[in-house]
Amino acid sequence: MSINSDQKIDAVITWVDGNDPVHRKKRAEMACIYNAKQRTSSSLSTAGDETRFIDNGELKYCLASIRTFAPWIHKIYLVTDNQVPPFLTPELRDRYNVELVDHTELFRDYNEVLPTFNSRSIESMLWSIEGLSPRFIYFNDDFVLTKPCKPEHFFQDHTLVLRGKWKRIFKYGKVRQVINQFVSFLAKSVLGITRSMHHLLQIRYAQLAGFSTRYFHGYHVPRPINKETLATFFNEKEELLKENIQYPFRNTNQFSSIFLAHHLELKQDRAVTLDPDNEAMMISGETDFQPFISRKLKKLENQEIRFLCLQGYEYLSTPVKQRLHQILVKLLGNHDFLKLETRK
Repeated sequence: MSINSDQKIDAVITWVDGNDPVHRKKRAEMACIYNAKQRTSSSLSTAGDETRFIDNGELKYCLASIRTFAPWIHKIYLVTDNQVPPFLTPELRDRYNVELVDHTELFRDYNEVLPTFNSRSIESMLWSIEGLSPRFIYFNDDFVLTKPCKPEHFFQDHTLVLRGKWKRIFKYGKVRQVINQFVSFLAKSVLGITRSMHHLLQIRYAQLAGFSTRYFHGYHVPRPINKETLATFFNEKEELLKENIQYPFRNTNQFSSIFLAHHLELKQDRAVTLDPDNEAMMISGETDFQPFISRKLKKLENQEIRFLCLQGYEYLSTPVKQRLHQILVKLLGNHDFLKLETRK
């Protein structure tokens, strides 16, 4: 059964322009404090990497894709840190029904944790956005819809549609964490690949929801959320929320509130799971070799997928960026802020 046509569904996007000198200065000052006073073995070696904050313009594709392929989405909330994307004029915000949400508003009851540069902390507060619809879809700013979507692709009546695969929970002690930290350091130093101990993160939230032997490994696609699920959980466990948002940079002691919400729904049989292999694709400038990228661009051009994630965009070659831009402009249609842009 599909959801009622009058049931509003919003989108929430988190975005930061790490190239902004003011933001860079603020981040550097906090990194000095964090490194000197708070850094422990639980801190992620890649938590402060520039790649986590670089703005490559993917937000334009994300916004255009929502309004092209999911026009039924009511309001788009863009969460920022005292920043406004230069292209997102007041007129365009009004036309696309975009509302800016500053970190000071998001953390209005917990301003002591600001400034924060930690997506895990920010995600933990999205449910508290004033005016947010009971059901919303969470987008990273590098998520792009590439063919028409219906509400039923995300919500089926009171049931969420989750994309990923079930995996076994394994023990993740201190030795394994140290090994993973070392591997992450080598991957970044030698191969330029950023790793963030994502599996540990996913195991943590599964255990919080009451799973002991397996967890649902969510893919890099837009994620449906019932706002009330997180509101209820954190209202009952406020100390857990405070603990999770205290870190200005990513830390292995944290969990993902987005995936926690999914596991809470799974525990109550309020979610169905799908394997997204045939409808989702990631193009990674860090890990994809040219032959793979060429094949992926062809699939994108032919609209063989529904969900695209662009990672490590800054590492893609100029010809690849140009070809990708051409394909997306053709797919996404008449959006002036895309057509007038020259990708570098």
